[in-house]
Amino acid sequence: MDPHASRRSTRLGSLGTLACLCLPYCAGAQDLFTSQIEPLLKKRCYECHSHEGAIKGGLALDSKSGWQQGGDSGPALIPGKPEASLLMKALSHAEKDLKMPPKKRLPAAEIALLTDWVRLGAVDPRVSPMKASQGLVVADSWEVEFQKRLDWWSLKPLKPGGPPAVDDSGWATQPVDRFVLASLEAAKLPPAPPADPEVLARRVSLVLTGLPPRPRESDSSYESLVEELLGSPHFGEHFARHWMDVIRYTDTYGYEWDNPAKGAYEYRDYLIRAYNEDTGFDQFLREQLAGDLLPQPRLHAVFQTNESLIGPMFYHLGEHRHGSSLMFNGIHQEMVNNKIDAFSKAFLATTVACARCHDHKLEAVSQQEYFALAAVFTTPRWTSRVVDAPGKNDVAIARLTTLRGAIREALANQWRGPGNTLSPATLMDWALKNRSTLQKAPPGGVGDPLRRLLDGTTPAPPGKPVLSVAEIWIELASEWRTARQAAQKTNADFSPLGDVAGGVLPKGWVCEGDGMAHGHVTEATPLIALEGNDAVAHFLPAGFHTHALSSKLPGAIRTPPEHRIPGKMVSLNLAGGEFGGTLVVDDHAFQNETISFFKNTVPAWKSFVDAQLIHGVQQVTVEVATSALNPNFPPRTGLAAGLPSKDFGDDKRSWFSLTGIVTHEKAGTPQEERNAFAPLYEGAPPTTATEAWTRLSCWLGAAVERWSDNKSRPGDSDLMNWLLENRRLPQSILPGSRLAALVDEYRRTEASISFPRTVNSMDEREVEKAAYPINVRGSVDAPGKLMAPGFLRLFPDHGQVSESSGSGRLELANLLLDPQNPLTARVYVNRVWQWVFGTGLVATPDDFGRLGARPSHPELLDWLALEFIREGWSTKTLLRHLVLSNTFRQSGLVSEVARRLDPSNRLLHHYPTRRLEAESIRDSLLAVSGCLDPTLYGRPILPPRSVEDPAKRLFSGPLDGAGRRSLYLQMSIMDPPRFLVGFNLPDLKLPSGKRDATNVPAQALALLNDPFVHAMAGQWAVRLVQDKGSAPADRLRGMFRSALGRDPDDGELQSWTAAAHSFATQNDLLSDEAAWAAVAHTLFNTKEFIYFR
Repeated sequence: MDPHASRRSTRLGSLGTLACLCLPYCAGAQDLFTSQIEPLLKKRCYECHSHEGAIKGGLALDSKSGWQQGGDSGPALIPGKPEASLLMKALSHAEKDLKMPPKKRLPAAEIALLTDWVRLGAVDPRVSPMKASQGLVVADSWEVEFQKRLDWWSLKPLKPGGPPAVDDSGWATQPVDRFVLASLEAAKLPPAPPADPEVLARRVSLVLTGLPPRPRESDSSYESLVEELLGSPHFGEHFARHWMDVIRYTDTYGYEWDNPAKGAYEYRDYLIRAYNEDTGFDQFLREQLAGDLLPQPRLHAVFQTNESLIGPMFYHLGEHRHGSSLMFNGIHQEMVNNKIDAFSKAFLATTVACARCHDHKLEAVSQQEYFALAAVFTTPRWTSRVVDAPGKNDVAIARLTTLRGAIREALANQWRGPGNTLSPATLMDWALKNRSTLQKAPPGGVGDPLRRLLDGTTPAPPGKPVLSVAEIWIELASEWRTARQAAQKTNADFSPLGDVAGGVLPKGWVCEGDGMAHGHVTEATPLIALEGNDAVAHFLPAGFHTHALSSKLPGAIRTPPEHRIPGKMVSLNLAGGEFGGTLVVDDHAFQNETISFFKNTVPAWKSFVDAQLIHGVQQVTVEVATSALNPNFPPRTGLAAGLPSKDFGDDKRSWFSLTGIVTHEKAGTPQEERNAFAPLYEGAPPTTATEAWTRLSCWLGAAVERWSDNKSRPGDSDLMNWLLENRRLPQSILPGSRLAALVDEYRRTEASISFPRTVNSMDEREVEKAAYPINVRGSVDAPGKLMAPGFLRLFPDHGQVSESSGSGRLELANLLLDPQNPLTARVYVNRVWQWVFGTGLVATPDDFGRLGARPSHPELLDWLALEFIREGWSTKTLLRHLVLSNTFRQSGLVSEVARRLDPSNRLLHHYPTRRLEAESIRDSLLAVSGCLDPTLYGRPILPPRSVEDPAKRLFSGPLDGAGRRSLYLQMSIMDPPRFLVGFNLPDLKLPSGKRDATNVPAQALALLNDPFVHAMAGQWAVRLVQDKGSAPADRLRGMFRSALGRDPDDGELQSWTAAAHSFATQNDLLSDEAAWAAVAHTLFNTKEFIYFR
């Protein structure tokens, strides 16, 4: 409908006439059947009603024709009418003699699913019965059928050819125009006349940026306006949002708990940058499929990010269920199906997911190929990666390392020589004064001999004997020897892995992050205090400590599969804090709830036992990670004690320490041999108190001397920490001292380090190729043949994927980008055409198969695809071909002949009137009212919500979303922004190549009543009233230009001026905010505001 065809009344009361009802529409009905209905029929019905089992009552349910023909009682289903369908009546057990199954009624949820399917039209793509044991069409062998199916337009090579000759060469100034005009001339249809300049300016602005034009843009030359819009940062925002539909972008994982999707917003910002910088689609595709494998990743100089490593977040999007594959069978398989569906539709416009339960009914895709692709996607680790560019923190890290050394030297100069704090007399005097503290010393610890010696140096209570110093010492030495021998005997059962103290992890163990890269320390390295009046917080034992320089630095250790680690068990000596923890990951699961957060800040042994593999799980790995590199942090609310539900896990300090790894065959953990006590106890026992306290003084002083000389031995960190904790080592920061200057600079440098940018991505280092079991009949409880990584046979060089030494993802990406590949360029070019014209040359952008539409202009599609490849896969160059064409510049006028011969405008005889997408409606409200914040990038903004749900982290945000564009609002699967949903925001769980564009009463009511719309009208009024100099007519002209991109005609100006006066609440109309808010609100409610021509 042309918005100018019928001018709307300016009074709000008349807007009710604008609403119309629409028929229900079910996008993805075929997917519903394939993913849910067919498996249910197989599970519940095929045994008695299929060609493979039996056909009781003459009813077969393994093909569409089977239920259409029905059994002895007639057709089983009436599409759209479940209440009238015999099968549904039988399932309900409502009638005594009509029950299916005959004994026990199906669960209510399954009946409801079938009822919904029938109500939505009972879409069923099955054309013939299947041989369930093989998953092949009965009529032909799969090989014969496969060859037949290769004969399809979209699987044929791109056809070279130039633009055709046309009669009206004056109109066809661009190659695109010649293809379009040739079809129009063949149909004897003329193109529409050119659009008015202001109409064209509004159109191209909304198409390229999703925002209305600024008034001055209408006066620019069209060509310069196009370049300005392509160069606008808002271009990338708008086209990123298009791609976000295609790959089912979400900020959360949905299902019951709606956990945050770690780093999703970084992926969204990556898309914006990629489109703004016109990153070639070939690079774009490689990054999303295999960005972690690229030998030369794309680094962003300004944002200091590894752009390529962000790309694989593509896989992680969509719905994730809670739990893990080890806990609930079927969870992993459902998520794999979502990944395959998104991949195959986004890049191939092929419904590969329909081959999950059997060979595809219509396309050249077998069930074996589906599961081979599943093996490709499940070979790498699905984990978090640091996407900061390598070396981003190197300068700060180098300075911190230098400063730590200088602080150490300054302290060493203070501590060299025992000094007063460690002299025998001072030590004994301190012990006497701190007797209550020493009473708490653990047996066998550093303070234990001091506590015990007090018995020989202080008067005994009445009636109690005092042991001699020698007796006390002999007793201490005996206990130490006994404990050490027992520990040595126990430790004989443990075999060390790697050389953790020396900074070497075992072979096959991989690490991530600057916390690990710069976290190895030698014995008793000082951990510099980041606050307070002390220089040192702690002394670290030899090993890896991600917080050795800063707890902002992330770190992770990832083990190989447990079956590759020697022994039945592996134990790690670990400590951590601030939500550092461990995960046990089965088959590189996409999500699991096996997170165990560290509660100990001193290393303790943690054992991991070879898990019993169930539900088809083939391997289990372990990850130790700081919160930033934990792919499942934050977990669902309640699983991380102390983490507020409003905390989405961003910008957290976090750390862990690893000081040893051992393998063993039986339960138990290594014991501390306490070798640091050998110098104290191995000699003859002292006979006097003075001798004993002197020996203790020398023992502790020797540790300090070794530390000062950088020669600390294993165990010295325990001695140094005891001295530190008990204030035996003076380290107070004195104002004006060199130590104070060094610590101050350390703290400032550490504070300058930004928190890490991490994204859920892929890690294929040290992994084994996965083998994924075929699910017979699609049942997760019936695993069949194991499939190695592979790809679709319809691509001639598909063997490159299976021959890869890894997952084959990089080979897969290169295969898709081969110029001989018939699909990739066609599919993307078609998407861009749709984003420009509203409908693609192929009207079904996610399905180029037999259930999809055929191209309206096949030669044009192939020409554009070949040009796209030849011109470097440039989206902006492709867009210039389209928006500079006269085809795009046509008006929306439709002749009666064209309406009759081509009512759907497939020949492009005019530019179609299009409704703005949901985001553009909201963004236009912000822009026109002057409330739009043009800031790019950043964490998602919580949308306004009427009801909050803290258990699911569903909190309400500002009414106007802080003025940010709609793509920055949090896209929660469980509760997406309601205003956008009302205007056809697609289902965030599923890939959506084309949005619905409905016209329903709820949309008119939203524009009438939504508080956000009223707020924007009010804000616009405030801005208008501030300009005191405008006459009402001039103000209205400016409002029309801002909102509609044009001036009002004389009749409109007269009626709108009258309306403004009718809204007045005071004599001075120009100062009447309420009146102008009403005018603005009325303008927002015109059809022309939410449509463009």
